[in-house]
Amino acid sequence: MCRRVDFEQINTAIIECLCREYQSVWLIDTSDLSMRAFKTNEKTAVPGSVETVSSMNYEDARRWYIDNCVVEEDRERLLEDTAPDNIYEKLKNNTTYTIDYKRVNGENINYNQLYYGIVNASGDKIYHFVMGFRDIDRSRKADIDDLTGVYTRQAFFRRARQVLASDPNGDYDVMVSDIVDFKQINGTYGVKTGDAILAYMGTQMLPENRNGTIIGRYGGDQFATLIKHDKMVYLREHPDYMLIKQREDLPKYITKFGIYEHVDHSLPIVAMCDYAHVALNSIKHRYASTFATYDEKLSRDLDTQRRIEKSMHEALAEGQFKVYYQPKHEAATGKIIGAEALIRWIHPEYGFMSPGDFIPLFEQNGFITETDKYVWRRTCQNLKKWRDKGLNVVPVSVNASKLDFVQTDIIQTLNEYVAESQLSPEYIHVEVTESLMEEDINKLTTTLSDIKHGGYKIELDDFGTGYSSINILSTIPIDVVKLDMSFVQQINDTKRAKVLSACINLAKNLGYKTVSEGVETEEQNEILKVFGVDTIQGYYYSKPLPEDEFEEYLRKNA
Repeated sequence: MCRRVDFEQINTAIIECLCREYQSVWLIDTSDLSMRAFKTNEKTAVPGSVETVSSMNYEDARRWYIDNCVVEEDRERLLEDTAPDNIYEKLKNNTTYTIDYKRVNGENINYNQLYYGIVNASGDKIYHFVMGFRDIDRSRKADIDDLTGVYTRQAFFRRARQVLASDPNGDYDVMVSDIVDFKQINGTYGVKTGDAILAYMGTQMLPENRNGTIIGRYGGDQFATLIKHDKMVYLREHPDYMLIKQREDLPKYITKFGIYEHVDHSLPIVAMCDYAHVALNSIKHRYASTFATYDEKLSRDLDTQRRIEKSMHEALAEGQFKVYYQPKHEAATGKIIGAEALIRWIHPEYGFMSPGDFIPLFEQNGFITETDKYVWRRTCQNLKKWRDKGLNVVPVSVNASKLDFVQTDIIQTLNEYVAESQLSPEYIHVEVTESLMEEDINKLTTTLSDIKHGGYKIELDDFGTGYSSINILSTIPIDVVKLDMSFVQQINDTKRAKVLSACINLAKNLGYKTVSEGVETEEQNEILKVFGVDTIQGYYYSKPLPEDEFEEYLRKNA
């Protein structure tokens, strides 16, 4: 039997719907799915009064409407989403529920929205619900990214919140994707080509931007997706379905995906994306990995990252960063002939902070230029202090990151610090890595030449870890080649030993001195001497030492 409803209760529900600018509002009785349409009563002065204008059956009406007024691509989804059982389930989880779709309006297609809300219910039983229609074409188009056709960043956040709110017990994942080295694609092929890639990716993603899946342009070349977990599992098991087929007329590119599984509905959407982004960053330059999932280890890494970023400026101001020095010894005689300056962080609360935790982060956020300059200046000050104490000081190599060559006038800065301490430039060696070769090689060569002409020596660090090592030796102006410690660690491997020996001979033939890092044993030291390496650095002679201990080391060994 149909449950009777107080007119005031109906009136309130209908007026609330009309006040949300829904042009057509219907009341559905769940006992027989009869429905009545309402409009505001313009004949009465009673605020919010409504009157019935027509009535029909919900099932007949929705099927006719979908067949005749909804674009074909949205019909199957709308039939499923508006089915009575689905409506009841959605409304039990949340008192309101909306569905967006495209409506055929003559020759035009407009975005429309269906609204459902509970009028009265008892426990899990819904007796009446209200349904409203409205045109959202203008606001919807403002939510669409012009280039890709998917949602804008803010629209994605809003839509994703709506989906999660309407399905509070749903199991969802958030995924963030990124094109590897997209800036390089823009630089090589031009911005128009980069835009064409993004536009193409958008067209391929659009068919998935439905059925509870929300896709938005997260920023630049990154896309964010809210997706049901079971569908995400399917996609990972069928990567060919997920990896967009590339267009033959566009440059080839690699896409990586970071995933935050089983989202916590209480978190902001942006936090979910942050977690997915952390996972993405963990594989960004790992060639064999396409997907990464946020887990406890990455959670700890993120906590460490936030702790570091929060305290790094204060740490520099308060002198928490320390400069350690690892001695370099002449291979043939064992005499100390140099050292490498290495930064260490002694935090008052967390103690010794691993350089592996903070240096890569500083390189990402740009703070590395500040710590590098600190090490340069402090090293110059220490060399002056030790010289003034009568010690025989030795040249010290300081690291220069890629950003130092972009954001810092490296020559002017070094000259300033050397002049402050009344040193000769020959006491400072500048260490660079092969990663610098990714930049403008002509500009880099000019800068390195200027550094050499200024009296500083250039050391190429980690030689042998890149893909263009031999070409580098003949291209950039350097003085010293530092062989990567992986050579020493595998020195008992016959093939690796032959490669190491060949590298040493090649460097010598080009007129460069050689340094072998990571030497720990007498056996390694003796083999390197036979190979003809010039300098030994590693725990075989000494670990990196704090300033006062290195001063004592100089006093005893220089």
